[in-house]
Amino acid sequence: MEIDSDELAWLIQGYLDQRLSDEEFEALQAFLRESSEARSQYSDMARLDAGLSDAGLGDESNVAAFPTSSGKRNLNGWAVAAAVAVVMAFLTPLALLRRPSVEEPLGPQMAEVCGVAVITAEAGAVWENEDFVTGMALEPGPIILKEGLAQIDFFGGTSISLSGPAKLELVNGDTAILHAGILKADVPPAARGFEIRAVDVVLEDLGTSFGLSVGGSNEADLIVFDGEVRATGLDGSPMLFFGSDSALFDSGKVIRQSADKIGNFPDITDVIAGSGSREEARYAAWRESSLDRRRDPRLIAYYDFENLTAATRRLRNKALHGEGLELDGGIVGARVASGRWGRKTSLDFRAEGDRVRFNIPGEWEALTFYAWVRVDALDRQLNSLFLTDHFDANEIHWQLSRSGHMHFATSPMGAVDIPEHNRRFFSEEFWDPSMSGQWLLLAVSAEKGVGKVKSYVNGKPIEIVNGTQTHKPLQAMRIGKADLGNWSEPIWEQTIRTLNGRIDEFAIYSVALSPEEIAQIYEDGRP
Repeated sequence: MEIDSDELAWLIQGYLDQRLSDEEFEALQAFLRESSEARSQYSDMARLDAGLSDAGLGDESNVAAFPTSSGKRNLNGWAVAAAVAVVMAFLTPLALLRRPSVEEPLGPQMAEVCGVAVITAEAGAVWENEDFVTGMALEPGPIILKEGLAQIDFFGGTSISLSGPAKLELVNGDTAILHAGILKADVPPAARGFEIRAVDVVLEDLGTSFGLSVGGSNEADLIVFDGEVRATGLDGSPMLFFGSDSALFDSGKVIRQSADKIGNFPDITDVIAGSGSREEARYAAWRESSLDRRRDPRLIAYYDFENLTAATRRLRNKALHGEGLELDGGIVGARVASGRWGRKTSLDFRAEGDRVRFNIPGEWEALTFYAWVRVDALDRQLNSLFLTDHFDANEIHWQLSRSGHMHFATSPMGAVDIPEHNRRFFSEEFWDPSMSGQWLLLAVSAEKGVGKVKSYVNGKPIEIVNGTQTHKPLQAMRIGKADLGNWSEPIWEQTIRTLNGRIDEFAIYSVALSPEEIAQIYEDGRP
């Protein structure tokens, strides 16, 4: 059977989007029945769509069939069973993906959250890993704070204040190893048993507040501020320490010492106070860069989301060149909320009707979009960032897939003959549920020509890994009437693309910004 790869890709994506007609579904079955290449492509695209990490291996409990039709097609049970049997007959257990059973709904596929702690506040913090930000979940492994203060909350309930330079190794939600630096821990009753190790000594908290300092040698100092701590050295003999007690850990030995030998320990209030000062400084720096940015003549439109109130129904275009107030957006439903900093406002998109409406006429050979977005969940098959009404010729769609991929699309024919013309670009997966509530800079640039779509997260390029018609050139692009955070006049009935999250800055450029320019926008606006 001769395979049209573009048509096959469109049919597979149509199935995953739950929008195929009966005839299209039958055509997809025929492709899968006749071609191992088609089955392989289905497997790849299903994995991309669902965010699955690996093929199912081992016993038959890991084997799932090609999924049945959605509720939009009332296929007979025997037809569904036949589709299952066909694919099962041609796919070996090693090649099959885990997919929902016949009884399971095609709901969101949630990735496993592997974090054991979260960064809850920072004051002048400089991390070795530059991606670390407040609100980020931390997985097991070492973290290095070069300077400043940070508050880290363990999932088991313990809060610690860490003073840099420091190296802390996270083991699980109730255990850590301090290799270097100073920390103060607050352990509530629910977290009793929290364990921290330093220089061959195991420190078990019995419900208390304590400080621990590890210097350059194989020594550490302990002071108990309140409650009770058990310290066990290499000899295996535990020693109890109570409020105001202190100890020296020396090469695995536990030695009582006077508390006046102990220096200062960072308090959580110090981190919070410092965090507030840092937040004010970062907000002021962003405002200054925002004032400069709006002067850029390459801007089509710029929205800073500043000074919004519950009564605000218009999102002002602050770009100093171009169409001005004609490109203001109309706020529909979306509620005013806090943004990246306490004094900054944002719009919260939650309900099915929430959106900002725009009408942006014109045609451009290149475009760049960026938005500061807080994604709370990706609970739709596709989740809108910026979607033009319907999908007319050369209009653009920018959205996030349920599995955490950025998606950009445009077609010279619009919704007409999508299998032949729609250019769809899926980035590598970048989001998982552990990132819920974090502010991210998302950006995409597109240029007329072949292969000229680039996606960015937090100022860094991410790879385009899949799509359809990506080998065909893009033409000049249009916007027209469009929604931020939703989709008016969808192509398919009952399609919901509402964003679940917040946006507090959005810009459109008439050029493809360079990677260096995207990186600078991130540095100017990072929380």
